[in-house]
Amino acid sequence: MFVFNKPPVITEYVIESEKLKKDGEKVFAVISDLHECSFGTDNRLLLEAFKDIRPDAVMIAGDLISSYSNGNPYSTMKTLDMLHKLYPLIFFAPGNHEKKIIERPVFKRQKACFKEGMEKTGLSLMRNEHRDVFNDIRVYGLDLDHRFYRRLITRRIPEHMLERLLGKTDTEKFNILIAHDPAHFPDYIKWKPDLILSGHVHGGLIRIPGIGGLISPAYTLFPKYDAGLYEKDGVKMIVSRGAGSHTINLRINNPPEIMKLVIKGI
Repeated sequence: MFVFNKPPVITEYVIESEKLKKDGEKVFAVISDLHECSFGTDNRLLLEAFKDIRPDAVMIAGDLISSYSNGNPYSTMKTLDMLHKLYPLIFFAPGNHEKKIIERPVFKRQKACFKEGMEKTGLSLMRNEHRDVFNDIRVYGLDLDHRFYRRLITRRIPEHMLERLLGKTDTEKFNILIAHDPAHFPDYIKWKPDLILSGHVHGGLIRIPGIGGLISPAYTLFPKYDAGLYEKDGVKMIVSRGAGSHTINLRINNPPEIMKLVIKGI
């Protein structure tokens, strides 16, 4: 388990929408790609970052844990339990690592630990399902098949597939799609969410000033969607740089990140 001795940086985004009530705002803490990394004893520095944000709810955009053979998710599941006690509203959509642990027999030990930890917190993964929150916001968790995470190639998501998996968006609500891999942004747009939350790319590992991230987990050089806010056809996507690392424990000009997302009406 890789240990960071400094707290993650907090990056703030403000999203406004006519679909939301004008008399208030909601604050979300968004984390992705922790990969079982730790920030101090019992993840104290990580939890303090959440306390600084003071969120109404927490969103996890995948890869809280890791699927390598020597992974040890026990401490991470303990952190999730502590986080849930502080913030009961948690929306957790899977990344490719959770998916592998759940579905592949080789990860039997990690699957048992993950299942035990989720049962202890009372949480469940949002695998192609949605939940309503604060009356005017609907959160969807996307669970894509392994073929859409293949390295060296980005497969297009077939037309209407998201509608088959998730149903139609609610035109009366502000629709948030938690979708781990941002490379599919052009296909997510067609489903017409209001906001997409992604991670997966780890900010490109090495960030080059004026250029961006160097490489994606799919071994794509200079990935188009590496970090930050993107918008097309009225749909916004925010890509987290991630809070941890795995396999290649390297982050240059790329500090671990938790996002503070403020959503309010206009």
